[in-house]
This record gives sequence, structure tokens and C-alpha cells, in this order.
Amino acid sequence: MQNQRISDIMAESELKNILSASTVITGEIKGQGDLSLDGQLTGNIDINGLLFVGKKGNFNGEAAAENMVIEGRVEGQIKANIKIEIRSSGHVLGNVICQQIVIAEGAFLDGKVKTKKGKPLNPEYFVEKRKELLTEQD
Repeated sequence: MQNQRISDIMAESELKNILSASTVITGEIKGQGDLSLDGQLTGNIDINGLLFVGKKGNFNGEAAAENMVIEGRVEGQIKANIKIEIRSSGHVLGNVICQQIVIAEGAFLDGKVKTKKGKPLNPEYFVEKRKELLTEQD
């Protein structure tokens, strides 16, 4: 499992929640399954699944999930039980707690990165090679 992309190791979940680009929420989300965020959310997220912040997604608050993929903007503390993947379009401003982290070339991260046990964690970096995952030029 080490050195594999989250999208390569995750099975397609039957419990998938999607917040589209036109959605704006202030509040708290808790539950089972995966969450795909392309809209704006200010508040807290606590899910037992994958948190996917899409390129148009904007999250401000505290988030906890099994795994996270960040392509959009995140401000606040994020915590993954297993792995966080910040893709080339991702922008994270805040502290990160996880077991593994991978950061694509071009991604932005400003904050402390720690393991769940409070030890410093050295990120793994990669260059995005898959065309479908590259940032589109608008």
C-alpha cells in the first residue's frame, strides 16, 4: 500500500455524498462513507471514509477522515487516520495530522505536519503524470 495513490487503493464506495460547486454550507457534517466537496463549507467534518476536496472546493474548519485527497483550498486543521494526498492544484493552510502524506509538485502547504502520535513527519513528494489529474489551464 505504501507509495500507492489513494484513488488506486480505494474501492468505489456505496456511501458517497457529493456537495456540488453551487453548494454553500455553514455547519457540521458527520457520518459514514465518502464525501466529495466541490462547493464551500465552513465548519467541521468528521467522516469514516474518504474526504475529497475537488478543484472548486473550499473548506474552512477542522476535518477528520480515514483518507483525504485535496485538490482545492483547505484552511484549518485536517486529520486523516491513514493518508493525505495534496495534488498539484491543492492549497492547504493549517496543521496536518496523519500517518502518511504525499504532496504533488506545485501544491501549497503552510502548516505543521505531524503523525497521530505527535512525531514530525517527512512528506513524500511526487510529480503529477496522469493527464486526468493535471490542473486544467483556465
